[in-house]
Amino acid sequence: GEFQYPRASGPLFPGCELCLHNSEVRSWKELPGDDFVVIGGYESGMDAASNLAASGRRCSVVSSTAYWRVATEDPSTELAPYTAERVRAACASPTPPRLLAPLRVFAVERAGRGDAGGYVVRARWGPPAEHAGGEYRAPLQPASAAEEAPAEGSEVSLCTPQPPVLCAGFEGSVLSGVAKGLFEWGAKKEKGNQDEGPGEGGEGGEGKETGGEEKDGAAAGCAEGAPLLTEQDESTKTPGLFLVGPAVRHGELSFCFVYKFRQRFGIVADAIARGLGRDTKEAVEECREMNMFLDDFECCKAACGESC
Repeated sequence: GEFQYPRASGPLFPGCELCLHNSEVRSWKELPGDDFVVIGGYESGMDAASNLAASGRRCSVVSSTAYWRVATEDPSTELAPYTAERVRAACASPTPPRLLAPLRVFAVERAGRGDAGGYVVRARWGPPAEHAGGEYRAPLQPASAAEEAPAEGSEVSLCTPQPPVLCAGFEGSVLSGVAKGLFEWGAKKEKGNQDEGPGEGGEGGEGKETGGEEKDGAAAGCAEGAPLLTEQDESTKTPGLFLVGPAVRHGELSFCFVYKFRQRFGIVADAIARGLGRDTKEAVEECREMNMFLDDFECCKAACGESC
């Protein structure tokens, strides 16, 4: 699974090794300290903020995108309904999280000698962004969102006595596991984004996996930096090897959300069964009646777009 491959190093930002990745937290209630900085505002970051608020601790969430205000037609590009409900509860608690965006971390430093001096999280404000909201969910408007964001490019330093909590998601079991060489991969451009983001989050939240990055030239959507698959989710490099789960991508479409990728299970089962000479017509029709045989991509609303 994705959880065993945390996105905690590499080209995130200088000093990321000083942070505590959220996957290393065994119990939020027993985590020492009462004032935290959380880096990343998607599923993992909102999980951390919700748990800290529930245990009576203060925290500031630093995110390059205000995911708590994003509402779209595509569940792969917004917070899961359960996560959004938890964030609303956290914001209504006696210790609501301070949600700061668009703010991108560019460095983490020690404030003094050793761990006793605490840490400084340095971040830079990005351009203002509007999130209009979707048809079925009103975007969250926390009290901290009313704070006027400084000018684009201005910098801020957040001090915390505890190691900052890094919620950058997970690399994913396909990208970092033993089967990586059995797939061809879409070209990608590294951009060092510390937020996990939809299609990366893999993990850190509700069955999503990291891997997609921005690409130069013509857009290839969510397939950028993802394993290349046939229409039956079979590896284009290794015949007979199929992929299921949150790493599945097809062009502009991401199936990283559990509601989506489970609808592709029947596609793989059908391909394998027919390869063995089995008649699958009746079984496929039963799956279709239950909306569990997603082979028509035209019915998938909205692409991941800039969130991929």
